Amino acid sequence: MSVDTLEDFPDFVLFPGQGSQSKGMGRELFDRFPETTASACDVLGYDLRELCLEDPEGLLDDTRYTQPALYTVNALAYLGSLEDGAPEGDYLLGHSLGEYNALLAAGVFDFETGLRLVLKRGELMARARHGGMLAVLGPGEEELRRTLAEEGMERLDVANVNTPAQTVLSGPVEEIERAERHFAERRVRTARLKVSAAFHSRLMRPAREEFRAFLRGFRFAPPRATVIANVSARPYGDVAETLSEQIAGPVRWLESVRYVLERTYAERGREAGPGTVLTRLLRQIDGVSGASAPAPAESPSAPAVSTSGSARPVGHTAATAATAATAAAAADAVREPARPLLICAPYAGGDERSYAGLAEQLPEADVVTLERPGRGRRVSEPLLTEPGPVVEDMLSRIRDRVSRPYALYGHSLGARLVHLLARRLREEGLPGPRHLFVSGECGPSRPSRERYTSDLPTDAFWKHLRELGGVPDELFEYEDLTTFYERVLRADFTVLGACAYTPAAPLDCPVTAMTGDEEGLTEADVGAWQRETTAPLTARVFTGDHFFIRAHWPGVARVVAAGLGAR
Repeated sequence: MSVDTLEDFPDFVLFPGQGSQSKGMGRELFDRFPETTASACDVLGYDLRELCLEDPEGLLDDTRYTQPALYTVNALAYLGSLEDGAPEGDYLLGHSLGEYNALLAAGVFDFETGLRLVLKRGELMARARHGGMLAVLGPGEEELRRTLAEEGMERLDVANVNTPAQTVLSGPVEEIERAERHFAERRVRTARLKVSAAFHSRLMRPAREEFRAFLRGFRFAPPRATVIANVSARPYGDVAETLSEQIAGPVRWLESVRYVLERTYAERGREAGPGTVLTRLLRQIDGVSGASAPAPAESPSAPAVSTSGSARPVGHTAATAATAATAAAAADAVREPARPLLICAPYAGGDERSYAGLAEQLPEADVVTLERPGRGRRVSEPLLTEPGPVVEDMLSRIRDRVSRPYALYGHSLGARLVHLLARRLREEGLPGPRHLFVSGECGPSRPSRERYTSDLPTDAFWKHLRELGGVPDELFEYEDLTTFYERVLRADFTVLGACAYTPAAPLDCPVTAMTGDEEGLTEADVGAWQRETTAPLTARVFTGDHFFIRAHWPGVARVVAAGLGAR
């Protein structure tokens, strides 16, 4: 029986839309592609390079200028990736404006034709006024539609469905403000988008009709790759009609990405354009999709794509595909004992994806990460700032799972939480863990080094977290994300600071403590974990700082597998 490798699956390219623009974009591309840059300037009638790099008149965020500029930079970024050896892409997806780059990459029109289309589109969309857009974090599309109907906010449209927990509403400004108040009262996070019109809503219908008439003067070639349309989340049909509908229709990004992930893997994708917005959305969508059981090798509603005559399995990662194939081959064999379970608690600021790297290295175990309220798929729930409620929340989510062999694992804040959880399980008379794995934290009888972190002012707070190594630089590109994560992180560090030690009988399960050789924990700090177990403490040291785990998932997985008694 043969199993395809990750390299055998189709490639895809993502092109960002309006909102990804930033001063300085294209800096390394304009000199690299001088002819294309000059062509763009000739079509537009102004110095595009000056607009993108210096923006002397502050026009880069004006829709009439944003869209042509972003289309050009996306196109140059794609050309650059091809010169660097990247594949053209079997699937091409663009978010709103980015769809024009997907069509360009598929050979539907040439660069100058696409630029003229985008220039006209930007002019028409900029004419619409007195509209707004509101991102809602937490509730899914169907729940939002029910809310709009129940609250009499039918003048709002669902404009973007970006992820299972990120949906954008569009409509009149007064209705956007009303929706913002409604969700604030219910502790649902929202964010106003910096736009002057209600894009992808019924208010754009006049622009749609004018654009439809404009498109009659163009002829389009058949795409040489599969382009996924925003409005249908399916491969393109009639180009002119689909582009017209896109102006007033929704951007069904979640469905579009899932359509592609049913045929290939997230690792086969890349983003062509400024920033990494779509890459982050892809990771979120892929993380949620991968949380479910693997899909069958062939789906009646979504035929697998083959480029070499063999059927393609549908799933989350190559490891998942191999595991699913092995399980299918053994279906008629003797049933094996229950798979071991590893229950994980995220570190400060983490969510259910925090241990995805570990899960990939432990295909023989079920890895479950207990997402805390206020983030990820639980973003609409209030943040918790006391250890007691956090541990009770964790207990409520695993109470029915601990009848099978399991272990607990936590890094940093998560280490203290799984220790408290193990104590609570004992108090409840529930089966205890087979093993307790901790990393990046001293024994709970010693005060945490981060107990005062939540008290730091904003600048010092972020400076300290950057020094710890856990904050990606991309986070600081978007003010709304920085504000959101500061609340989450401060809540978590408040929990950490409130973890007071209460002496109690040691656990009867072994404890393994892992540390990085550059994170500054002493032997006494690590040795304090011995106090929490009747078994000899096992200590493992890896190279690296506080977040050494990210570079050492295979090694961490071997330690965990040994403690679990897994293969």
